Amino acid sequence: MKLKVLNYLAYSVCITLFSCGNNIYENYHSFNYAGWNTDSIVKFKYTITDTLNTYDFRLKIRHTVDYNFQNLFLFLEDEKKDTIEIILANKNGKWTGSGISNIREIEYVFDRKRHFKKKGEYSLSVEQAMRYGDLHEIERLDHILDIGLMVSKNNE
Repeated sequence: MKLKVLNYLAYSVCITLFSCGNNIYENYHSFNYAGWNTDSIVKFKYTITDTLNTYDFRLKIRHTVDYNFQNLFLFLEDEKKDTIEIILANKNGKWTGSGISNIREIEYVFDRKRHFKKKGEYSLSVEQAMRYGDLHEIERLDHILDIGLMVSKNNE
C-alpha cells in the first residue's frame, strides 16, 4: 500500500510540474483509495474575467489499473445537465490513458470554444453515474483516485 501511495504522489507531482500555461483554472478532487461514493458530488468553482475569449473544458481522470470497468459515466451540471461516457480502456482491456506504474490518467474534452457573456464565478458539479446495466447504481466506485477540471483559453 505504501508503494502505491508513493507512486501516486510521484505521478501527481509530475503532472503538476508539466501542466499547461494556458490554463485559467485547474483543480483536482482526490478520492485517494477510498473510492467515489454515489452520493459524493464534486464541485469545481472557477472565475471568468475575460468575456472576449472562448474557453475549452477538460476533465482529467486518474485511476489505478485495478479499475474494474472499461468506461466511466458521469453526470455534469453547470448551466445545463449532461451525461457523458469516458472510455478508459479499449475492447481488449488496454488502458487509453497514459501513466506510470499502476496509475493512469486520461484527459476528456467535453466543451470547446465556450463563450461567456458575463464575468464572474461559475461552477461545475460532477457525479459518478455508474450502474450495473439497468439495475442499481454502484454505490462506491473503487480505483478512481482523482477527478480534475481544466479550463483554458481556446487558441483557435
